[in-house]
Amino acid sequence: MLVYIIRRLWAGIPVLLGVSLITFILMHVVPGDPVTVAFEKKADPATIERIRREMGLDRPLPVQYADFVLKALRGDLGRSFQTQQPVTSMIRSAMPATLKLTASAVLVSVAIGVPIGILSALNRGSVVDYMATVTALSFISAPVFWVAMVAQLLFGYRLGWLPISGFDTLKHLVLPALVLGTRYAASIARYTRSSMLDVVGQDYIRTARAKGLSGRVVIFKHALKNALIPVITVVGLEIGGLLTGSILTESVFGIPGLGLVTIRGLNSLDFPVIQATVLLTAVIFVVMNIVVDISYSLVDPRIRMT
Repeated sequence: MLVYIIRRLWAGIPVLLGVSLITFILMHVVPGDPVTVAFEKKADPATIERIRREMGLDRPLPVQYADFVLKALRGDLGRSFQTQQPVTSMIRSAMPATLKLTASAVLVSVAIGVPIGILSALNRGSVVDYMATVTALSFISAPVFWVAMVAQLLFGYRLGWLPISGFDTLKHLVLPALVLGTRYAASIARYTRSSMLDVVGQDYIRTARAKGLSGRVVIFKHALKNALIPVITVVGLEIGGLLTGSILTESVFGIPGLGLVTIRGLNSLDFPVIQATVLLTAVIFVVMNIVVDISYSLVDPRIRMT
């Protein structure tokens, strides 16, 4: 398995290089200049040119890209144009909040999505199945920022049960975790239902029932374990997406996480911050894909990592 992991990590290097190159090119193609944005056109041209030289923006683009890659290999992601802080430190400070939000949202999504998917599959074509399907499609289709604002209005302003912003206590975590968790729970429920329907029609399930095993044993010991592989894939991608893609939720709830760092970097054309967050996104997805593949062999012994 160690050889497999090393090979997958090695195969991920071209992906990371490609992502960093595309991001670098796009940042220099889009209109705008970080120095002009920082000074809001109040500085004279000579000052702007001097600051551009200090930032290294006057160098040829291939040189700037090569410098970024070489520094990134050493763990140096540069300094923010806006705050002059090391980008690595900014990401390190923001990650705890994002990790807490991700872990809470994953727990919510799995705790809600898997049981609903099983229940829907076992009652195929019933009112329960129909209601679960409609609810899942509604949560998948609804924009996350809209759901977040509705949750703030209902549970924060109207009922006063939960705080609507901040990240100081565990209570502040409940509402954003529910908003993100229920959205991903809808996808998990759909995949669980589909996978369970495929499994319960297999010969070994009919054999287990013919042997007189209880419905609970057949479902949870035989069917669910084999139906989990597609669900594991969804959960793995969910974790990667939550770690890097909860930008809107963090913005709406004022959570000082990676999403807020990314938003500020985009608004101010802070090239080092944008490059670092996009590269981190790629790294997380490469790693999560490897973790998902390894988990397959743990769930199904027939699968071997070669």
